[in-house]
Amino acid sequence: MIRKFIAVVFLCLPTAQLYAQDGAEGSKVSFSVTRFDPSDQPSPDFILKTGTKETEVSVPLTHIEGPFTATLREDKYLDFYKPGGMEPEISTEISPQPRKDLLLVFIPKGETFEIIKIHVPPAGIKGGDHYVINASAAEVAIKFGSAKPVLISARKSALLHDPAAGNARTLRVVIQQKNGEEWVPFTTENWPHDTRFRTFLFLYTSAQDHHMAFHAITQRVE
Repeated sequence: MIRKFIAVVFLCLPTAQLYAQDGAEGSKVSFSVTRFDPSDQPSPDFILKTGTKETEVSVPLTHIEGPFTATLREDKYLDFYKPGGMEPEISTEISPQPRKDLLLVFIPKGETFEIIKIHVPPAGIKGGDHYVINASAAEVAIKFGSAKPVLISARKSALLHDPAAGNARTLRVVIQQKNGEEWVPFTTENWPHDTRFRTFLFLYTSAQDHHMAFHAITQRVE
């Protein structure tokens, strides 16, 4: 079940639905996968095809799976097949750079998925950092420990760096939500602080009560 604490760059383009036949073998891409799905559906399973080799990929909800390596069709398309499928179920275009340290986040879209891509090099998103994606319709302000508040517009993302809290096991976090021209306190809580892990955090509006909720995914970096 999704906890009230559940993590792509919304500036990236959504999945390109391209169902062409396999072309010439291109270069490779290295990536990991996870999923954002407030409805908590079963994990989808896909197949990566490289020549005669097939790799099974199950896209989890509560953790990150990978890394995987795949060959790009026409040097730019990453294809995901359903088991037994002859044509790609999903194809997403991969930019020339970067082609490693990518996190692909699957988000339900009708009966299929769109894919949002985040570049997640260890030197860029470190242990103790929180990569926050504001999937809600309101601007938010997050004060992370002793750091200055960070504003995140609706459908945008921001990186909250670890505020060098030493051996503290938790950090006080204050979140405000903009309502018209006013800032409204949303929540004050203590987030776990562990520099062995980095966190990808979705803020979204719950379909049940229309309040803001969280979905957090942590990844060990040490």
